[in-house]
Amino acid sequence: MIRYRDTLNSADCCGCKACEQICAHQAISFRSDDEGFWYPFINETNCVHCGLCEKVCPMEEAEKMLLPQGKAYAFQLSDKEQLLNSSSGGVFFAISSSVLSENGIVYGAAFDGKIVKHKRVDCQADIIDLMGSKYVQSDIGNTYSQVKQDLKEGRKVFYAGTPCQIAGLKLFLRKEYDNLLTADLVCHGTPSPKILQDTISHIEDRLNARFKSYLFRDKRVGGWSCSSSSSSYEKNNKQTYLKYSKEMEAYFNAFISGHLMRMSCYHCPFARMERSGDITIADYWGVKKLHPEFPNISKGMSLFISNSSKGEELLTILSDNNFVREVELQQAAENNRNLLMTTPYTKERELSYKLFFNDYKGFLKKYYKGNYFKAKIKAHVIYFIRDNEWIFKVVSKLTHALKK
Repeated sequence: MIRYRDTLNSADCCGCKACEQICAHQAISFRSDDEGFWYPFINETNCVHCGLCEKVCPMEEAEKMLLPQGKAYAFQLSDKEQLLNSSSGGVFFAISSSVLSENGIVYGAAFDGKIVKHKRVDCQADIIDLMGSKYVQSDIGNTYSQVKQDLKEGRKVFYAGTPCQIAGLKLFLRKEYDNLLTADLVCHGTPSPKILQDTISHIEDRLNARFKSYLFRDKRVGGWSCSSSSSSYEKNNKQTYLKYSKEMEAYFNAFISGHLMRMSCYHCPFARMERSGDITIADYWGVKKLHPEFPNISKGMSLFISNSSKGEELLTILSDNNFVREVELQQAAENNRNLLMTTPYTKERELSYKLFFNDYKGFLKKYYKGNYFKAKIKAHVIYFIRDNEWIFKVVSKLTHALKK
């Protein structure tokens, strides 16, 4: 039986739901706690003590799922439009397009209203839903079972998720599949879905409008950076594109500080250079300093770590039309610290949740330090410049000249 059943220690469960999907007797279901994280509930009447739930738990079987250290590459998509739609260098789009071109299936995280869920995609037009960073825990639903069915039917499958989700998938499948390709993300940790949902609701209340969509990373707003988010809302049948939000800025600051994570994230067994996926995907932070000779860095660069022969074979295909350069893994990891260590736990994590649910104004005061009106004007100016190509080119040249 899974360890969490006996300990009720929130650090013992990563919420991947592999145990729920593997249980043929429907003895396991997931319920949300006060913070909005889901944890397993055991129906003792239905449980036959077969032990399968324990065998598919990434927190218990992590060491078995780790692959040897891979090779690291800088990657940038040649398709300028899709590169703009990507959070970093467009590697996810490139992989997904390659798999779909072979009549394959892609699984990744997508917004479903105010929450994020894993979604199955089988056509090129729907890749956009899965693109972009999602700084929240994604609910995988029954996608592990769907993947198994797709694999049995001979379809090629690409599944992207956090390292624990990828380990959970592989443990759930209980065998290797030649037609399965997996990608884990260099994960900082996952905030509560309820925190994100309520944050969006606070924005709705302020605008007196209804939420439509959200981008955690929008290059049209701030270029390739961590915190250039945007969203859209509808009021009186009119849609508003929101280029800056103090609520989401506070959310991001709390997230990047490490104060919103699931407790298991602070004890993550996958925060290391040995990974669970065939491929590891990340922003290539620090690339400008390490490799200033690379072209078009400001448009976004991905770190592609190949952990298996599947990853190497795919890289050979993708390198034909895109920018690909091998780099030092250790150097790259120094600028992606969750390849080396977990996000550290501090007592501010408990304070953050207490403030958010009981004193939201106090939460904003703690995590939003900027001048809202100045930041809002700046976001609009940057968007205007980036939305007009000739102006952007002139400003870029002037900025470059002034730096010299």
